[in-house]
Amino acid sequence: MIPEMKKATYTIICITVGLLSLASCKKSYHCSCSFNNRMVYTVDLGREYEDNAKEKCSSYDSTITGEVWNCGIY
Repeated sequence: MIPEMKKATYTIICITVGLLSLASCKKSYHCSCSFNNRMVYTVDLGREYEDNAKEKCSSYDSTITGEVWNCGIY
């Protein structure tokens, strides 16, 4: 019976580590936008995947009355 418990414990540990590794792909990102090399706007994007954070942040890029805002994540 002991070998079965070792196998079960090993399986549970492997599944837990696998789930934790998937969850760690999300990081906390912030988006900062600048105009004329001055930071104008910063927003907390929360815990996101990098691609989603880039997409959200790029939605803040805009041209308003000839002003070009450059936004990036950090």
